[in-house]
Amino acid sequence: MNRKAAGTAAARVAGLFFTATAIGNAFGTLRIATGFLEWLRDGAWLPPFRSVLKRLVPAAPAVVLGTAAFQAVIAFMLLTGKGVQTALRLAQLFVLGLIPCIAWPYWVVNVGLAAAFEAVRRACLPRRPAAVPAADKLAAAGSPAS
Repeated sequence: MNRKAAGTAAARVAGLFFTATAIGNAFGTLRIATGFLEWLRDGAWLPPFRSVLKRLVPAAPAVVLGTAAFQAVIAFMLLTGKGVQTALRLAQLFVLGLIPCIAWPYWVVNVGLAAAFEAVRRACLPRRPAAVPAADKLAAAGSPAS
């Protein structure tokens, strides 16, 4: 399997991951949305995040459904191959953005996920053609090399 094919396969796996998280949030976390946001609020280690999460607790079901919708969009992009680079950047922003809201040691997984999404993103990039040395360019143009 070449690098591009491996990157495409890895992007599809990431898409399945986001499909699972979207379904999990829509059908599992939604039932405990208020308690979940309170847990995030209590574990947030950056004071501004505690304040924001405190204000979001009354709207917890909407926050969880909005999160699930965002995850579903990323999943769709990755599974269909449309906007893979953008989807992987959004995935990175999502997992890194959650870190200040998640208590130690749970956020450590997000650091690893962000690194994995970057590796997949790079594997999906088209390869650049190899550079032609200057002497070869001159010879190809019919000019004598000095």
